[in-house]
Amino acid sequence: MKKLLLISFALLFLSSCKSYYGPNTRKEEYTKGVFTVANTYFATVGEEHIFRAHIQVFKKELSGLLVVKRMDEHLHRVVLTSDFGNTLFDFSIYKDKPYAINYVMPDLDKKIILNFLAKDFSYLVEDTYTLNAKATQRDTTVYKGLYKKKKTFVVVNQQEEVTEVIAASARKPKIVFTYAKKGVALEIKHQNFPLSIQLTPLENEDNR
Repeated sequence: MKKLLLISFALLFLSSCKSYYGPNTRKEEYTKGVFTVANTYFATVGEEHIFRAHIQVFKKELSGLLVVKRMDEHLHRVVLTSDFGNTLFDFSIYKDKPYAINYVMPDLDKKIILNFLAKDFSYLVEDTYTLNAKATQRDTTVYKGLYKKKKTFVVVNQQEEVTEVIAASARKPKIVFTYAKKGVALEIKHQNFPLSIQLTPLENEDNR
């Protein structure tokens, strides 16, 4: 019995120490190089995206309309309003400098929440990833490297569209971004922080 317990603990320990190499991907599948991956979802300057948003952070739930607009080459504006038109938060997300808070409702005005939201939106609207390895699978290609000093995986389908972005630690995924396709909700899920975001597109996406 003791021997069985020791084996179980050893297997659990080895499993917890296993490195993470992306979704269904092994280390030996990757080819090293310099790869630039374009994510066109929020890339067009002046284009406005409107979503029905549901955000859960700790025990607080927020819903309303989220507007994401690329103002210029270096700036996205992200605004959440209630169904009555009241602004709940308003972020400026810059490509090469810290975010700015234009407004936030008092209940959300906590540094840890604002930092997580801003980092999420920074990943969400990024239009270019420069990564250093790729693994080609049957229907997808997985790229890996560093983005904002964090281990990052970008999954691209056969049409060269980004379908998933994963921010990870050395051993497991931490945040998963799943991109919307034709009315299906875009999702941001944290694995070890009580924050999840679901965004259902409202604009006409026939041209995507």
